[in-house]
Amino acid sequence: MPRNTDMYRSIERRISIIRWVIICTAPLMIPLSNYRENLIYYVITVVVIGGIYNSLITYACYNKSHKLARILKYTSFLDLVLITFIVYLRGGLRSDTFVLYFLVILASGAKHGVKGTVSALIQTIIYYTIICYIAEQPNPLDWERLLIRDIHFIFMTIMMYELSKQVNESTIKAYMAQLEARLDPLTKLPNRLMLTDYFESLRQRYLATKEPFAIVMIDIDNFKHINDTYGHPTGDKVLENMAKILKKHITYKDFVCRFGGEEFLMLFDKCDKDTILERVKPLKKEIDTYHFDGIDVTVSIGVSIYNDKLTMIENITCADQALYAIKNTGKNKILLYDDMKETEYGKNHQF
Repeated sequence: MPRNTDMYRSIERRISIIRWVIICTAPLMIPLSNYRENLIYYVITVVVIGGIYNSLITYACYNKSHKLARILKYTSFLDLVLITFIVYLRGGLRSDTFVLYFLVILASGAKHGVKGTVSALIQTIIYYTIICYIAEQPNPLDWERLLIRDIHFIFMTIMMYELSKQVNESTIKAYMAQLEARLDPLTKLPNRLMLTDYFESLRQRYLATKEPFAIVMIDIDNFKHINDTYGHPTGDKVLENMAKILKKHITYKDFVCRFGGEEFLMLFDKCDKDTILERVKPLKKEIDTYHFDGIDVTVSIGVSIYNDKLTMIENITCADQALYAIKNTGKNKILLYDDMKETEYGKNHQF
């Protein structure tokens, strides 16, 4: 099962809706409950603490930050702690709030498979037993009733595991279908559909930090000649190997996609006019020296630095214009958009 942040987000979005239903209906316990002890504390815990907690989870589900999304991996444990405290406030064994544990077991199974289900079940039985013992003090604990509850946990978990498996499989299929639609089938790189999302995330980071990022357009020189001379299967192999090289030269904060045909687009985070060449020159050197099954392969690379006065398309067009200038002045070079006007091509064209 994929352990992907997007998977956790997808599952947690559904679970957070259920949490909001529980939180919003908690005040109804005040007029309906016969067990009045700690009732106000119970409502405050659910509405205030639960509300703040679920607001954070909901925000993490829809926010693109990977750091914030890490909390989604640990919601099962946090849910167990919160529910255990609620069970204590409602009187331990006297409370029907133990049914909330089933929600945690179901969610843990959906996220982590059979290991998650078993882990959540064991933790539930341990936490529930301890909190019921504490809540009943100084009265003796009704062990027979507790044992029946634990048996309910086990049998319900078996049934819920089958349900969570179906939910999980459905989520995985939907996620994989979405992922495949956003990947280039040949190179396995992201396609242009993912470019918009990632460009926007870097743009938002730029607005917050004013740290620029670079747009890099890469075009394989004379690719049509390669296809015509060696055949399309060989051309496809060149594209696949090119994708592998490009992926080696990015960090987790950068981005690379197949832009179309023999063109690739890269986004380098925290790069200005000076530092981008330190990233691009080693990349071009590796391409120039790489053994493409005995074929000499070179690339032309156009570079632009993000300009907040331009749209995404206009920023990409700047890098593309630099690339076009190289194509018209000999190919197999690196050119920054800002330096393009100094070239022979730039002197004869208006930008």
